[in-house]
Amino acid sequence: MITKFLPTLEKFQNIEQQYIEYFTSKGEKDVLGRVISNMKGTAEIQASQGVDSWLSYGVYLPAVERIFAEHTGESEAEFYARTQYPQQIVETYTIAEHPIATLIAAGKYSRIHQQNTPVNTSVWPLNDDGDSIDLNQYPNRIKAKI
Repeated sequence: MITKFLPTLEKFQNIEQQYIEYFTSKGEKDVLGRVISNMKGTAEIQASQGVDSWLSYGVYLPAVERIFAEHTGESEAEFYARTQYPQQIVETYTIAEHPIATLIAAGKYSRIHQQNTPVNTSVWPLNDDGDSIDLNQYPNRIKAKI
């Protein structure tokens, strides 16, 4: 059973709404695309310093990647065939029908871990029973260009 760092809509819905309002007020037509672009830009900057910041998303990375994939038109079946991520992990760390809230939760998780976890850590706990995900076991995951 997955119990670590679970996202809830209640925690992130207000922030999601603020993002939507802010970017919409700036004339942005694709708010989700803008958030994705910002995340990718940050990852590129960190990669220039030798950091694969995608790993810092830990247990959230599969959910983040599914949102990216869906935004580019990749089907769910294509996504799972390409990445081989466990569906249970993807779904557990996704706030249903709230991709921006999911990305915000992932970003918060990432920032927490970047402060107290060695960079490029690939193994992340799913619960207190010893279950974990090793992101390096998924060769088709998103990776920084270091």
